[in-house]
Amino acid sequence: MAGFVFVGPGRVGTGLALALSAAGYQVGGAVSRPNQSVTRSSNRFTELTHLPALQWMDARSLIEQADVVFLTVPDQAVTPVAQTLVDDGWLHRGQIVAHTSGAHSSALLQCVESVGAQKLSLHPLQTIADPAKAPLLFTGATFTAEGDEDAVTKAFEWVRALGGIPVRLRAEDKAKYHAAAVLASNAVLALMGVVDELAGLPNGWAAFLPLVEGALNNLRTLGPKEALTGPIERGDIVTVQKHLDVLRDNPTALLVYVALGRATVSLAAQKGSLSGAQRDALERLL
Repeated sequence: MAGFVFVGPGRVGTGLALALSAAGYQVGGAVSRPNQSVTRSSNRFTELTHLPALQWMDARSLIEQADVVFLTVPDQAVTPVAQTLVDDGWLHRGQIVAHTSGAHSSALLQCVESVGAQKLSLHPLQTIADPAKAPLLFTGATFTAEGDEDAVTKAFEWVRALGGIPVRLRAEDKAKYHAAAVLASNAVLALMGVVDELAGLPNGWAAFLPLVEGALNNLRTLGPKEALTGPIERGDIVTVQKHLDVLRDNPTALLVYVALGRATVSLAAQKGSLSGAQRDALERLL
């Protein structure tokens, strides 16, 4: 058997292949999507894993021999690729077919049930800009799993072998969970873009990295409420008003400040930092 095979050798697929191989699992290789020629990512997969990255027309035997077929393709391609595998007769009973979408459940793979394969959604809660670093990045990372019971049980075994933390997630909770993931990762980068625009410093956003890292260190040891500091946490209405005044000519920055300011008021109130009057005044201001 070919062990794990990845259809769509992008950053996630390549990273998982490297990590699983490093953990002692057999990885057979990768396959380009239907009607897609060998791409730069295919070449990168082979360069990093020393495994084949085949075109679709050459991949039947590899996929038929796989125990697990990971569809590491864009979300909108998961169901069409799965359906093509079913229609072409490349899947069979006992295989696990998985996708790595954070937002969508294993229902995207419903069609594989017709051939007796199991469906699985397994999402690493980690950003993978460089797949070569995935084995290290996955250590300590949470992986959310949802799907057929036996497939989820197997997934927990893989995740633990990678040094990750497996967590079962209900299908109906995936979209909210993924929205949280976007806020924790992509939104932080977008926020630093706003910071860079406002900074007025020669080194821009980089000047704020020690501040960001300090906040993250406090978060790690204290949690969100106890780590919270700043003018809103102190109930400093005058300073908040000054911030709002200078941001009037930057609608995007103002919108971000107000939205995060409201969330900060709520967190400060949970912490017990604000009097009722201070909270009311800040909520009116924001």
